[in-house]
Amino acid sequence: MAQELKDGEQIRLKGSAGALFMVTVGQPFTRDLIERRLKSGEWSWPGETPAAAEQGNPEPRTEKLSKPAPGEDSPKPRTEKKSERGDADEPGPQPRQETVTGPDSDDPDRPSVSAQKSEWVAYVARTQHMSREDAANYTKADLIDMAK
Repeated sequence: MAQELKDGEQIRLKGSAGALFMVTVGQPFTRDLIERRLKSGEWSWPGETPAAAEQGNPEPRTEKLSKPAPGEDSPKPRTEKKSERGDADEPGPQPRQETVTGPDSDDPDRPSVSAQKSEWVAYVARTQHMSREDAANYTKADLIDMAK
């Protein structure tokens, strides 16, 4: 059911999910683009089976399912390593270390962490020798890190 595509012509096509739609041949849907999508099977003419369907079904998956070892309820994960409880050499998770600046900070002009971004923009622009416009492009968290 291939037909000659002419610039400016409106044609009805079917998408890969089966939805019908209209396109006008020309920009942005050039004749070449439409023909490539028709050939690939992404689009088809209404009432015509797509080229991808004519090529047959995809090959079935051949990977083997993992089975639980004897005495286990479920299979072992493939990507995680089981940790032994006897591994005392490695330290556990460590608490997060943060530096907290409060009213006893060296700079009395430094805004509090809960201050608005505009105060941090003014402070960083003044102390880091940059324009307010440049400082405003950073996030508040970045501005606080710069001021440390």
